[in-house]
Amino acid sequence: MSADKAHDPFAAISTLPEVLATLRRRLTAIEQGDDTLQVHLASERAQGVIEALEVLKVVKPGEIESLYLIMDDAAQARVTALLL
Repeated sequence: MSADKAHDPFAAISTLPEVLATLRRRLTAIEQGDDTLQVHLASERAQGVIEALEVLKVVKPGEIESLYLIMDDAAQARVTALLL
């Protein structure tokens, strides 16, 4: 496994590259939120994307929960960092 894939939270998600790029943009928005409101809004947008992927069956059902966890963990980490 390459160094990039070792740190890629989406490495186990099998879907189109364009979908992965969108997920990475949503994750980056969460990780770079300047305040808790921005983090919350970015997290909501990410959840909306995941919901759309689920409805459209673009991602396997078992991977949907992983996507929610990735985004939630990132949001919690960013909020914690902002509040310290």
